[in-house]
Amino acid sequence: MPDSICRGKNALRFLISILDILLLKKDIQNRSSLIRPLFELLEKSFSNEWALALEHEEWMQHSLGVSETMSSTICYIQQTIFLILEDIVASLSTSDISPNDNILEKSSIVLLVKCAQSATDVTTRNHAFSLFATVSKVVPNKVLDLLPDVLAAISRSTITQNDSHSNRVFEDFITAIVPCWLSRTNSFVPLLQIFVNVMPDVALHRRLTIVLHLLRTIGEFSSLGSLFFLLFHSLVSRERLPSSDDEMHSSDLITSATQAEWEYLFAIQVCEQYTCMIWLPSLVMLLKQLEADNPDPGQFKQLQVAMKFIFEKLQDPEVLFKLESGEDSDIIQGTLGELMEKVVYHSQLVDSRRNRIALPTVIKKELKDLIHAVLTCITKGMILSTFFGSVIRLLGHANNGVQKKAVQLLCEAVKDFSAIKQKKVTESIMYANSSWQHLDESSLDVFGTLCLEILQLTDDSNDDLSLKLAAVAALEVLANRFPSDHAVFSMCLNSVTKSILSDDVSVASGCIRTAGALINVLGSRALPELPQIMENVLKKSRRVPSDSVTNTDNTSIRSTSKESVMLSTTVILEALIQKLGAFLNPYLQDLVELMVLHPDYVSGSSQKLKQNADAIRRLLTEKIPVRLALSPIQKVYTEAVISGDSSLSITFEMLTNFVGRMDRASVRSYHATLFDLCLRALDLRRQHLPSIKKINVVEKHVIDALIALTMKLTETMFKPLFIRCIEWAESNVEESDCIRGMNMDRAITFYGLVNKLAENHRSLFVPYFKYLCDVCVRHLTDGDVKNVDHFRKKKKAKMHNTEIKGREDSHALSLGKWQLRALVLSSLHKCFLYDTGSLKFLDSPNFQLLLQPIVSQLAVEPPASLEDFVDMPTVNEVNDLLVSCIGQMAVTSGSDLLWKPLNYEVLMQTRSEMVRSRILGLRIVKYLVENLKEEYLVLLAETLPFLVELLEDVELPVKTLAQEILKELESMSGESLRQYF
Repeated sequence: MPDSICRGKNALRFLISILDILLLKKDIQNRSSLIRPLFELLEKSFSNEWALALEHEEWMQHSLGVSETMSSTICYIQQTIFLILEDIVASLSTSDISPNDNILEKSSIVLLVKCAQSATDVTTRNHAFSLFATVSKVVPNKVLDLLPDVLAAISRSTITQNDSHSNRVFEDFITAIVPCWLSRTNSFVPLLQIFVNVMPDVALHRRLTIVLHLLRTIGEFSSLGSLFFLLFHSLVSRERLPSSDDEMHSSDLITSATQAEWEYLFAIQVCEQYTCMIWLPSLVMLLKQLEADNPDPGQFKQLQVAMKFIFEKLQDPEVLFKLESGEDSDIIQGTLGELMEKVVYHSQLVDSRRNRIALPTVIKKELKDLIHAVLTCITKGMILSTFFGSVIRLLGHANNGVQKKAVQLLCEAVKDFSAIKQKKVTESIMYANSSWQHLDESSLDVFGTLCLEILQLTDDSNDDLSLKLAAVAALEVLANRFPSDHAVFSMCLNSVTKSILSDDVSVASGCIRTAGALINVLGSRALPELPQIMENVLKKSRRVPSDSVTNTDNTSIRSTSKESVMLSTTVILEALIQKLGAFLNPYLQDLVELMVLHPDYVSGSSQKLKQNADAIRRLLTEKIPVRLALSPIQKVYTEAVISGDSSLSITFEMLTNFVGRMDRASVRSYHATLFDLCLRALDLRRQHLPSIKKINVVEKHVIDALIALTMKLTETMFKPLFIRCIEWAESNVEESDCIRGMNMDRAITFYGLVNKLAENHRSLFVPYFKYLCDVCVRHLTDGDVKNVDHFRKKKKAKMHNTEIKGREDSHALSLGKWQLRALVLSSLHKCFLYDTGSLKFLDSPNFQLLLQPIVSQLAVEPPASLEDFVDMPTVNEVNDLLVSCIGQMAVTSGSDLLWKPLNYEVLMQTRSEMVRSRILGLRIVKYLVENLKEEYLVLLAETLPFLVELLEDVELPVKTLAQEILKELESMSGESLRQYF
């Protein structure tokens, strides 16, 4: 078109007329030939030439009499050209234009983009977008290359355009461009990427409508996940990752910053426009697009954002409602299963050794925590059959890391169910409680398949011990949580039993524990495996090394110490005794030897192991009858003596428990055999074996067993046994350490037994002291002959004063005699205390017989260096025994005729040169005053002279004690006694 036509009022008037005609005349032949000149004219109209030439002219009178400016005229021309071009292009079809035709050149389309970008009028710009949409239908290949520029122009227009027409024009453009794009690339992701790139320039109020229409055009089910992926990628690419040593960025700060970004907020906003039936599957697609064999730090950060987003969406009220109501259950459960599988895959990527990239510690920790939180939410929402099915699919994954993560997730979910279901749910999805309570019909078959898949891992994972260990642990958890009569448990027990002998201590330990759990489930159905179980468990417990470490390849684990095997052994033994106790007779000897002789079970080095072993030993005594247990205990006794104190103590602890549960028939049948074993053990003190370090401890347990036995005996059973004990204690042993032919060690042991018999049988045992009275006197009065006691220390120098030497020889005791006399005094005290029957033991003859020997102990000098021997009775303990024994002797006798000689003998001790004797005498007097009360006043006359002397004693404790006694006597008598001084 000549330039002259394009200048002046007449030219513009003429141009407008022509354009109006072209717009109305649609049947012109070969209209497509007008496309090129119309684009040229369009280019002119957007140039500055027209505006400068006609800028100041008032040139046209409208038919309505309204004056129009140059700018409005140019806009009118531009809009008309757009309409004509759109009409012409719309009349064409893709078949009318060959690839070589130049009807719509690329330069024309570029011009169209520039026009849209430079247009200042809203209507003009809308016409440009509308034409662009029409052109894209005819020549999509030429249009799509310029799509980013078009969208950039559109994004800028959204700031000022929010009218319905503009929105409709843009939606029409999207509707037209999407099929063209998909026909060319068969992928909508790049198209979404273009839109995401321009979103920051789009007005906030227009972003959502644009994207929703785009998603609707593409298809929400297929495109929503990709949109999330692109949004989070955009977020991460803009955000600076903290360096590995940047400790200023806490996990909470990073999360808060991420959630404040427009991409994250926009993703939340988009989700809110759809039901969970649409956006929940998109979460699966999101994680699928994030999969990578070797992710970089940016991808891990993107995964972190995605996990935070997923965690937030899983707590959506709509999801909770559907899970609780069961609405759309099949679809929801299937989606949760797929989502769980994807999360588990990403979890193993984070922990994989191959992916130990330089991620900041705070980010890696938060990522792991988020993954754990997401998995927890997912598993809580899944029904049991769906959860098992998803785990089965994960176990079929080629990656061992995925398999191990699946097994670990299974264990954690099953373990936590009981605890979590009792808590209030605030930020997590509730468990589908009804399906997790027990195995229903739909879950039972899947459960069997799951166990078989796990069992296959235990058989085939020799190259990956950590996976095998996880699989074994999973079987244990499943057996404990879902006990049933399913046949798969028998298959599992057979396989696990074989693996007990694994060279790896951790695997062996896990197999032992799992076998125990399976036995608890199977009960008597585990009987066919019992021989193999016992053989393998006993063999493993005997040969496990003290410090076992397994060295394998890079993926192996370091085995734990043998303590884990020994702890696991207690677990399986408990199950065997509880469920198969009636069938353990062939193995009782081995079991008793294991629990009595194995150092780990008796040493107490591990408190937990010792407690478990104690529980097993108690269980043995509860479940195994004494007729079966007696023979193993008799046989193990000799080995226990060699093993030492702990084994012996445990042996007789078990025997005590066995005896405590014996019925009358068993007591009649086995009491003599049990007594013989105990009497045999009581002779250990005399033997001075090097393996026995703490004879007092061992002897205590033996005596406890004897006491438990005697408590079940009748008079006719007990008496002959007690006579045998007396004969045993007084038997003539050819050893140097004897008292008139009687062994001192046996005497100590015997009176330790007598002391306990008196304490437990009380008044029933008092009559038996008639057999002991003379012996007690002998022990209390025997002089100190040549002492070869192994505790006795040699004197460093001789005493030249024969008088002092004689006194030392008369009163200083060896350690053995000191201990023996303390036991005799304790026994006599209990005899006096419980002598309450009609036929009193402490009659006048016995009183007179015992009085002097007992009172004479006040003048006995304690052994030298007594404090060095912790097992010996202390001086204070013996002092208390003397006071209580002599005092109780007076109380029990109940006669002032007997009190008088006792009181006199005691008072005579207050004149001893030994301070200890004087104090003990006063303590006994004080005991008599306090217990006899007014009855003691008959003895007041003979007591006062002694008190007068003691009130002037040079030793303050003696003087003080005498004053206290005098004060009590004055209180009882009601008068001042000092007048008699």
